[in-house]
Amino acid sequence: MSTNISKQKREDLLAKIKEIRTFISAAPQDENTSNLLSYLSELEKDVNGKKYGLVFEEHRDEIDEVLETHTPVLTEEKGLFINNGGQMNFLIEGDNLASLKLLKKTHKGKIDLIYIDPPYNTGNKDFTYDDVYVDSLDNFKHSKWLSFMRSRISLAKKLLSDTGLVFISIDDNEVAQLKILCDEIFGNSNFRGQIVRATGTPTGQGNATISNEIDYVLVYARTSNAIFNGLPFDDESSKIYNLIDEYGRYLNRPLRKTGGEDRREDRPSMYYPIFAPDGTEVYPIAPSGYESRWRCQESTYHNLVKEHRIEWKKDKKGWKVYQKFYLEGRTKQPGNLWVGIEGNKKATITLNLNYSRNNSINC
Repeated sequence: MSTNISKQKREDLLAKIKEIRTFISAAPQDENTSNLLSYLSELEKDVNGKKYGLVFEEHRDEIDEVLETHTPVLTEEKGLFINNGGQMNFLIEGDNLASLKLLKKTHKGKIDLIYIDPPYNTGNKDFTYDDVYVDSLDNFKHSKWLSFMRSRISLAKKLLSDTGLVFISIDDNEVAQLKILCDEIFGNSNFRGQIVRATGTPTGQGNATISNEIDYVLVYARTSNAIFNGLPFDDESSKIYNLIDEYGRYLNRPLRKTGGEDRREDRPSMYYPIFAPDGTEVYPIAPSGYESRWRCQESTYHNLVKEHRIEWKKDKKGWKVYQKFYLEGRTKQPGNLWVGIEGNKKATITLNLNYSRNNSINC
């Protein structure tokens, strides 16, 4: 049996706190002993605190102090107004923490999709904290970044609807810390994937490190109600549907389960006889001879027959049964590897052409 060293240390500290509390409680009581007992309770709470997660030196930025006593207010720049036929959209320019606090008053629980492109904290003047660039020599660079991110992501979560999703871009510098932070805020069960995006722009020089050609997008949901709609098949991905019958294009896969948990004892209810076109009774038997299982319950199999989604083939070894998957109406599950997409430079050009004043947008 494994030993939980941290648990042992925690229990040892709690035992020592108990001894100190007993000693203080037996002493004459005054204001000092009362304060000491209160301090012990705080220590006890900390010792009993977080068992897994991020531990970092928390920092407060100047904007945090300002928002303690001031409510953010939007000011309209009428010269930038675009008549969109009565449909209202708006672009907020300012500190994003102040903007999020303001949006919480009007849009709490109403946003379906949030995309965040935070500073990557590379140490190359991409992250400003308390009006000062955080460089690679700052011993608190990760703590400052996490303090910055936690307050903003916590507010973003409050804006999301029950079916809402948040997408957060990041790279190697903080992806590990961001993943744990988001697990803490959203819950690990609401983690929906980590997209790897090929940037097409290698970074790094020399031979000390591997050249970096990717970054990431972490995806989290606010609740279990969030779902992804399937993507349409393009010409390339639909090539696997290389068979055709009177009902349309399809691909087939063996009805017998293969791979892990493919034995009869794994799912006994999925071991049953079915009948080939000539009446032969067929069971799911693996090539090596052991009793396997079908991919579905018997009732589901009969539904597949009615829907013309069962196909039989016969070879020298006997009958083989397959399930048909038709292309029409089918969508594909989004994947986590994104390649062949336009990079940041193209996005910068597009934004500057359409939105920026004085060509000042950088991506």
